[in-house]
Amino acid sequence: MSEATLRFAPSPTGGFHLGNARAALFNYLYVKRYGGKLVLRVEDTDYDRSSDSSLETILNGLAWLGIAFDGEPVYQSKQVERHREAVQRLLDSGHAYYAYETPEELQALRDNAKQTNQRVQYDRDLSEEKREAFEKEGRDRVVRFKIPEGETVWQDTIRGVQRWNNKEIEDFVIQRSDGSPVYNLAVVVDDHDMEVTLVFRSADHLSNTPKQILLFSALGWSVPTFGHSTLILGSDGKKLSKRHGATTVTEYQERGFLPEAVFNYLALLGWAPGDGREVFQPEELISAFSVEGLLKKDAEFDEQKLLWLNGEHLRATGVDALYEQALEMWISEGWVTAEEASAREAVLKDAVALMQPRLETTKDFLEFEYIFNDPEHYDPKAKKKHWKQDSPDRLAALISRLEPLDAFDEVSVEGATRTLSGELGISTGKLIHPTRLAISGVGHGPGLFELMEVLGKEACIRRMRTGLDRFGCEAPVPTG
Repeated sequence: MSEATLRFAPSPTGGFHLGNARAALFNYLYVKRYGGKLVLRVEDTDYDRSSDSSLETILNGLAWLGIAFDGEPVYQSKQVERHREAVQRLLDSGHAYYAYETPEELQALRDNAKQTNQRVQYDRDLSEEKREAFEKEGRDRVVRFKIPEGETVWQDTIRGVQRWNNKEIEDFVIQRSDGSPVYNLAVVVDDHDMEVTLVFRSADHLSNTPKQILLFSALGWSVPTFGHSTLILGSDGKKLSKRHGATTVTEYQERGFLPEAVFNYLALLGWAPGDGREVFQPEELISAFSVEGLLKKDAEFDEQKLLWLNGEHLRATGVDALYEQALEMWISEGWVTAEEASAREAVLKDAVALMQPRLETTKDFLEFEYIFNDPEHYDPKAKKKHWKQDSPDRLAALISRLEPLDAFDEVSVEGATRTLSGELGISTGKLIHPTRLAISGVGHGPGLFELMEVLGKEACIRRMRTGLDRFGCEAPVPTG
């Protein structure tokens, strides 16, 4: 196994989709677990759709996920002459032939094949006279591969023995009329030249495999081992696409997901460790990965599961690392400058630690503006629920208890609050909820007493007084 060479071969014609990322991930896990090398091939022969920006997106996504390759990338567009040499070799050996059918003639052949329940019968043995006549007419010509009789059989690393009746495959084009290679021919030549010995890819390539095996054999080259993983489906049972929501790695980067979490989740789409475990760091996945654990049943993408996993990874991340991510966003929002943050670093890190248990994505750090700024608006639902007829008197009483405190820490603030609630004969929650509303503007968040310690005495008292000024004297909601 240590001699295996695997490849990841994206086409730079769009975003870096989750299905492509998972294919890269399985190849990477295999090489890291069993040894060998992983090479990158950029399949950029679709000149109209390929772009540098798409390639940059793919390369950035791979780097973000931590997937590295051996050696420099191979660009398929630079291999065209090798592809043409292979086509000529197939023509010379009788495994391929020129075809001149017009679009109308092709449609007639396909209609006839449908009526007779047979594959399309192309004219494989054109006379020299016919060929010359077609050339004089100026007809476009393509090169088709001649499908042999029999069946194509291979041992799939994931799915076991696969059999494909060659009658189900029509003579397919390997070179277009402009001389450019078609996908299956180019892939075979490149895999041979790159000495690829194991091809891991998604099940949507299953129908390409017998064609490629036939091409390898016709060219007299060793056939690599193939393994086809599951498809990724949406909740409706159809292949994952834009209609199901975000489908690219870039979208999840921008939404505040951690690369470790996306790496973890993609690995679980088509692979199982066998012990029910779900949360893995990348190095743990490498140790746990096995070919035997790769599944045959298609996987359903569940963004809620990904969100949960992301939260688990956020909680496992060190506060210092999270602080760097949060600070970048806070500075971008204009809530704090780098100089101010440096002076308050200890307090802001405490704030991050306070937020950490509630995070689903790093974008959730943007819900905590009240760490920096007094609230300008108050959640109307929280106000209706928690600001009662006697809330102003209770809040004023709590202010009078907090102002004399020498130590404004979690323990001292909690002690003063609970003592007051006991004296008033009310639950502590009837002090906690209006206080939270006044100091943060919302009705939920991290533990109130920890939050008040982070905000500090001056800010808390000021915000409580502002809350009283803004709606303490409004017509109160009667106590039920």
